[in-house]
Amino acid sequence: MPKKEAPPPREWTPALEQDLQRILSVGEECISSKELKALITAKGRDTEKYAEDDTQKEKDLTPRIRLYDGFEPSGRMHIAQGLLKSVNVNKCTANGTHSTFCFWVADWFALMNDKMGGDLDKIIIVGKYLIEVWKAAGMDLSNVEFRWASNEITEKANIYWPIMLDVARRFNVTRIKKCCQIMGRLEGSLTAAQVLYPLMQCSDVFFLQADICQLGVDQRKVNMLAREYCDAAKKRYKPVILSHHMLYGLKEGQEKMSKSDPDSAIFMEDTVEDVERKINKAYCPTVEKDSGEKKEGEAVDAGKESMHLTVDNLKNPILDYVQHIVLSPPGATFTCQTGTSPDGQTYSDYNEVKDDFLKGDITPEQLKGGLITALNKLLQPVRDHFTNNEVAKGLLEQVREFKKQTATPAATDNGCLAPKVVRMDLVDKGVVPASSHLVFAPLPNSNPTLQSAADILTKLKAADTADTPRVLMLLDWTARVNSALDADVKVISAYYSILLASLRALDIHFHGEEGSIMKNVTVVTQSEAILKDPSNYWISVINAGRHFSLDEVMGLGIGLDSVGMKDSEGVGKVIGRLMMIADVLAVNPKSIALDAAAAGGDDISAEVEKLNLEGSSKAPQSVEAHLIQQFYSAKLSHPGLVSILPMPQLTHIDASSGPKLALQPPRESAAHKTEFDEYFLVDDPKVNGKSKMKKAFCEPGNVDFCPPIELLAYFGGLDSGGKDVTISRSPDNGGDVTYTTKAAILADFKSGSLHPGDLKGAISTIMVEVLTKLNGEIKADGDAAKGVKALKAFEKKMKKKK
Repeated sequence: MPKKEAPPPREWTPALEQDLQRILSVGEECISSKELKALITAKGRDTEKYAEDDTQKEKDLTPRIRLYDGFEPSGRMHIAQGLLKSVNVNKCTANGTHSTFCFWVADWFALMNDKMGGDLDKIIIVGKYLIEVWKAAGMDLSNVEFRWASNEITEKANIYWPIMLDVARRFNVTRIKKCCQIMGRLEGSLTAAQVLYPLMQCSDVFFLQADICQLGVDQRKVNMLAREYCDAAKKRYKPVILSHHMLYGLKEGQEKMSKSDPDSAIFMEDTVEDVERKINKAYCPTVEKDSGEKKEGEAVDAGKESMHLTVDNLKNPILDYVQHIVLSPPGATFTCQTGTSPDGQTYSDYNEVKDDFLKGDITPEQLKGGLITALNKLLQPVRDHFTNNEVAKGLLEQVREFKKQTATPAATDNGCLAPKVVRMDLVDKGVVPASSHLVFAPLPNSNPTLQSAADILTKLKAADTADTPRVLMLLDWTARVNSALDADVKVISAYYSILLASLRALDIHFHGEEGSIMKNVTVVTQSEAILKDPSNYWISVINAGRHFSLDEVMGLGIGLDSVGMKDSEGVGKVIGRLMMIADVLAVNPKSIALDAAAAGGDDISAEVEKLNLEGSSKAPQSVEAHLIQQFYSAKLSHPGLVSILPMPQLTHIDASSGPKLALQPPRESAAHKTEFDEYFLVDDPKVNGKSKMKKAFCEPGNVDFCPPIELLAYFGGLDSGGKDVTISRSPDNGGDVTYTTKAAILADFKSGSLHPGDLKGAISTIMVEVLTKLNGEIKADGDAAKGVKALKAFEKKMKKKK
């Protein structure tokens, strides 16, 4: 079949050029105009195709250019968000442009930030009020859509949050810190939540399928993150970044307006008198100032850095308003008195206004007078709309009432009322039993070891009583954000299927069917649990992040610096630790078994210790323990909460208490490693019970590190007690010998009366038996059997990439 020829390139017409120039006029910067031109060519004017079906003749079948911006309904709208945004939207969606402007209404974030008293219904009313402001300000809503985050994030949580996890896994802490300008914070003072916000904003771009990010210059760094994500995720088309100008605040030194300072800006609800007062008081320099050099060692306020892309040493907010508010609409003019025209001169070119001002032909008072008149003329339709339109009038009255309620402090009952705790409650939803013992499964890898399965079994057994219900949480979303198994959903699931089958086999080996631990363990898949209540879960993640500094979550400054994160490490590890706190809150366990911190990796180390960490002054054994302890002590210590959310008892399992199943001593170089000879794998064929044991380290007389003894004591039942082990020996070597304690074996091996060959022979037989049971359980479980093949295929694929 002959190859289909590509269609001829589309002709670039004067109308398309007008669209391009009109959209470019919105931004102080466009990255890149070449990509924008290609986007307009592919999706813009005259690309419409309509259905032939009579019932859908008006339905456009072709994708439109999608632009996006977001706003939080927090109660007030300043003039740039109102008038300038209206002009920009109209420019980008002008008739025939074939584009849609999507507003991401961040009501969920307003809820999270406790705006309007944390009442979502009130927040939605505020959002509707702001939309009415835009209508009155002249925004053409025929090509505008509003997507409410509270609906989208909840109803499409299975789409939104995996995007965020994927964004997070592809960047290190250093890169995300650079984005935190959007939070207006110095890098050294960041909370952990402040690295989550830019990741979510980047995710919004892809969730909303935006072609163009049309936000302010202050959002440039996080928008650039979205383009870098496309490179990392091998996405063909990057979003175009069209960054509009940020208006100066009206006071001297204000790089941008502030909603918290009512005199820093004109707001859309300001009266004629408000406008006159604010503009007359505003900073209005007539000569340029040297921007000055940053002194050595001086910190740069991330909220001011790169707020404007053009050099402006005058920084006159009055001129700024004239250029970007008054003269921004196509065909707009500005009129004010001048020295040469006392009755008023009309300008259509901003540069002429600025030149006459700097020459002194326009005084600051004259410039301000012209601006006051112009602004009130622009704002009057908004005032009239909220006076004459019943719907708009009703919304305004409600918003004003909300503000009064928010401004009036609520009665605190002398501090007796327990603070509100937002969390997912898996006990209430019937997913997990109350007062349980919680164990987190390890992050998956392509070679699940017998050591990892044995460690989990040890943690499950660490419950304080045999009757305590146990919960095993499979951290599939934490695995994704940490790039475990390249974040491949199917392969992660395969690992956990194999792990569960292995746990059942080991459980039966040690305890038999009657004494099985696993049959009474509630296994919870993290993602499935989260999707039962995604909104409350992620609010609890973010609240945990707001409580902790970024450094603290990275494990720095808490006595564990040797295992603390570096900025070069993936930010996904930070997100995973915050999720861990939310997981604990969701399960509300009586106790938790954790790994102790270990320098150089995630191996279990130090000694077992049960701690009630509240008030403990000693260094924690793990970063996770520290975070749990501190969060419960700071946020959940109120008497009204302690009985509902008591601090769980934390148990650390490590090498001295758990099994030590390594076959070889630690090696300094990977070059000295033989493939998979350091541990038994749960899917090892039974023949490896002999072959790997034959190669295992077993130095005569060395009882400090002797893998055969450790394996014999664990799998032979000496560690758990009640069993004995017989080692077969030739008569020349003393004949068969039976041991009832590990100490007796160690003594004989150290003295030389027990030969390494005899020791290895005994444990080889046991390991063949154990691997046979593991193989049988994995084969009997369809998902686990497929999982083994999936892990092998994954490993083969990853080797080809190297």
